[in-house]
Amino acid sequence: MQTPTTAPQPVRKLLDLACPYLYRRQGRYSLRVRPMGSKQTLTLSLKTTQRQAALTTATHLLTTLRAFHLDNPDATWDQLKERLKEIAEGVLQTRSVWDGLGGMGHVYSDLNDDLGEIASTEPLNVDQAKAVELGRRIMQAAEQRASGDLSGILALLEELKQSNDLPKSLPVGAPTVPPLVVAGDATGVMTFEALAKLYTEEREADWQPNTAKNKKACFGTLSGLLGELNLRTHTRKDMTDVKARLMEGRKPSTVNKILIELSSVMTWGEDNGYLNKTFDKGLLIRKGSESEREAFSSEQVAALMAHVNKLPESSWQRWALSLGVVTGARIGEIYQLTTEDLKDIEGRLVMDINTNNDKTIKNKYSIRVVPVVAAYGLDVEGFKAFAKAADGRLFKMSSSGFTMLLNQLIRDVLGTEAGTGQSFHSLRHHLGGALKRKAIPLGIAQEILGHSSGSITFDLYGSGRAVQVARLAEALRDALTES
Repeated sequence: MQTPTTAPQPVRKLLDLACPYLYRRQGRYSLRVRPMGSKQTLTLSLKTTQRQAALTTATHLLTTLRAFHLDNPDATWDQLKERLKEIAEGVLQTRSVWDGLGGMGHVYSDLNDDLGEIASTEPLNVDQAKAVELGRRIMQAAEQRASGDLSGILALLEELKQSNDLPKSLPVGAPTVPPLVVAGDATGVMTFEALAKLYTEEREADWQPNTAKNKKACFGTLSGLLGELNLRTHTRKDMTDVKARLMEGRKPSTVNKILIELSSVMTWGEDNGYLNKTFDKGLLIRKGSESEREAFSSEQVAALMAHVNKLPESSWQRWALSLGVVTGARIGEIYQLTTEDLKDIEGRLVMDINTNNDKTIKNKYSIRVVPVVAAYGLDVEGFKAFAKAADGRLFKMSSSGFTMLLNQLIRDVLGTEAGTGQSFHSLRHHLGGALKRKAIPLGIAQEILGHSSGSITFDLYGSGRAVQVARLAEALRDALTES
C-alpha cells in the first residue's frame, strides 16, 4: 500500500460515491447512493426503524459494493469476473475457521446477505446482475468450505478459469479506492490504537455496557504493548512478541481473551481495507488455556439431568437447569424468560431470546431462537405445562437468588466446591464443545449460542433465525447424543 502524500480525501472521494445518505419513509430507513459520474440513483432498503441499525447496515452494504466493484457502473463483465475470481481464490487461501480466529464463516454469510439485499433493491445493468449472482454463489461455496466441503468453491474456480485472457485490473481512469487513512494522518501509519478506535466507532452501538468496558480494557492493554507499531507493515514476529509479553504474569485464559479481541480488530481492519494483510492468526495458547469456568464432562451433565428429571414438575430448578443443558443459554437469558418467549415454530418448541419488556442481552447477536429438544430425558410437555402455569415470568425470585441456588444445586449433585471453575456457565461450555466434536457447521453453532464470530464460539467454548429451526434442533440433538 502506497503512503499518501496529500491530505486525506473526503468520504465521498474514498467511496467513489456521491454523498450517500439515509432517509426515512413510513418509519423505515433506506440508503440512497449515486456512483460518481453516473446519473443513476441506487436505493437500498435497510429494513429497520432504528437509525443506528440503519447506519451499521449501510456501512456493510457500501463495503460490499466496493469489494465486488459494483460501485463502478462502467466495469465490464470481464473486469467483474476477474474480481470474482480473485475473491474465490482468496477463499481457499484463508486459514480454516476451526483453527483460526478470523470467523470467516460469519464474514461470508454477511457478504451473501448483503448481495441479496443489493439484488432485491438495486437497479443493475446486465453485467452487474451477473456479478451479483455469481458473487452469491461464491459466498455460498465459501460457507461450505468453512464447514470442510471444498467441492463447491473448486467447481466455481474451474468455471471462472475458462477465460484465460481476463484483464488483471480495472482500466486506467476507472474509479478506485485510495488507501484509507485516519483523519489528520498524512503518514499512512495505522497504529493499533487508531484501528481499535475506528472499530469501536462502528461496533460500539451493538455492545452492552459490560461488553464495551471489557473490550476497551483489552484494547487499552494492546495499545500499550503495540505502541506506535505500523500495522500496515507489521510482521508475524510482531504478533508473537506481543503474545509473549501478554503471557508475563497473566493466566492463559486471560491471554487468550485478549488475543481474541486483537484478532477481531485486525480481521475487521483487513476486511475493511485498512490493512493489506494480518499475521495474528493461530496465536491462542492451546495448553493450560482452559477457561476458569471449565466445561462439564458428558458424565457430569448426565448426572445433573438424572437428578433434576426426578424433581417435581412444579420445581423451577428442574426446568432452569434443564434449559441450560439443552440450549446452552446464558443464565441471565434463562432467568428473564417469560411465557410469551416460548413459541411453537413448525411444531417445535423454541425459546425466543429477545429484548422485549426491557430484557437485557450481552450484544445484538444474543437475539435468537433456540429449539428446546428432548435430550437427556427432558420432558418437553412437562416444561410447557410449567411455563403455561407461570403466566408471565417463569422464574420469579431475584436474579442473585436464582444464580446462587442453581449453582448450589450443581455443587450438591456433583460434590464439587465453589471456586473450582465449574458453574452454571459450564453448561454453555459443554454444549460449545459438543457442537465442535460433532462437526456441527460453524454458522449453526453461532445461531444456537448467539455469538458474533466463530473465534468466540469454538476457541473460547469449544476445548436467526437465518437457519431453519429444524436444522438447529437436529444439530442440538446430534451434539447432545453421545456416540
